[in-house]
Amino acid sequence: MPPEATPQQPEDPCLSELSTIDPDLIPILREPDAASKVIDALVNKYTPAQVQNAPGNRAWELAGLFLLNRSRSYEALAVFSRLYEHMLDAQKKAGRVHKGMVLLWISECFFRLNFPVHAKRHLMLTLSEDAISSGGRVSPTETGVYFRLVWRHGLADEQLQRYAHELYQLSKGNPEEALFPEALVRHLDDKWVTELPSQLEAFSYRINTRYAQHLLTQIDNDPSGKKLELLASYLMSCIPGCRVSVRRRSPSTDYDLVCSVDGIEVDFRSEFGRYFVCECKDLDKPADFTAMAKFCRVLDSTKSRFGILFSTRGISGAENLRDAAREQMKIFQDRGIVIVILDRNDLSTVAGGANLIALLRERYEAIRLDLQT
Repeated sequence: MPPEATPQQPEDPCLSELSTIDPDLIPILREPDAASKVIDALVNKYTPAQVQNAPGNRAWELAGLFLLNRSRSYEALAVFSRLYEHMLDAQKKAGRVHKGMVLLWISECFFRLNFPVHAKRHLMLTLSEDAISSGGRVSPTETGVYFRLVWRHGLADEQLQRYAHELYQLSKGNPEEALFPEALVRHLDDKWVTELPSQLEAFSYRINTRYAQHLLTQIDNDPSGKKLELLASYLMSCIPGCRVSVRRRSPSTDYDLVCSVDGIEVDFRSEFGRYFVCECKDLDKPADFTAMAKFCRVLDSTKSRFGILFSTRGISGAENLRDAAREQMKIFQDRGIVIVILDRNDLSTVAGGANLIALLRERYEAIRLDLQT
């Protein structure tokens, strides 16, 4: 008797389509270290201008989907994140590029990883892109963002369409900001922020480095200090579970940033308390004793145990533990309040992709335990 024929596995649909668009990618995707190699191949083959349209856009998307469909979510995330950066780079010459597709797949990667906060934030960025392209109203049948936000994350149709309209109007009034969906979404209220970070997500810190670096370059030419506040608020809002309000006022005090932490914390953030305040000082010299003492008074009045001073020039006395640096230590010793300092070098490091959560933990422990840094 002839041997039974071995059933043939159906061809993967992503590879099948890639075979007609860019077959050179197929053997790379079959390798164990496919992500890094395929990213290098895609970056070298398709310039930022070429990823605006097919085949570059579609080839990149299919490569990411191939990995995502095999539960290689971290690798797929790396592929899609690099495509997003490539599209942002394309905008420098071509003007605004629609980035809804890649943001949607980045959100899907986070959803597969059980990172609900990151997943929803990137869906809101997708909504911004789709709202601009559709004139302010998002179709429930023609977009992937609608059913994910409404069915998966519980956003009401009325709320989604209101956000879409607001985002479209913001893009018309702020064409430069419309290049970055992160810049538009920050204008919305935070009622859409309903997810709590998972335990896996708690230390995952992801930002759009292109947007952060864009804000960083504007700090020096902004005497009002608003750009520093924007950068600080963006970096803080990317911490899972951290809500940020900008320029809040009480009868006696102006708060640059008010942060609140949502979620069940079992790490060093549990000692922050629910609320803490951030102060932004874009000065031509280090923040001095007076600035430190005033900030301490603000934290004292709000019963906060933790605060962040964003000071582009740092604080005075850092070299020899005098002046403001000495006061920083005394504030903790006398009142149990930890004030962390983030200067321009720190902002540049985080804008380049460093983990802000890890940096805050390091600075917090240095004050709390009186460690040498």
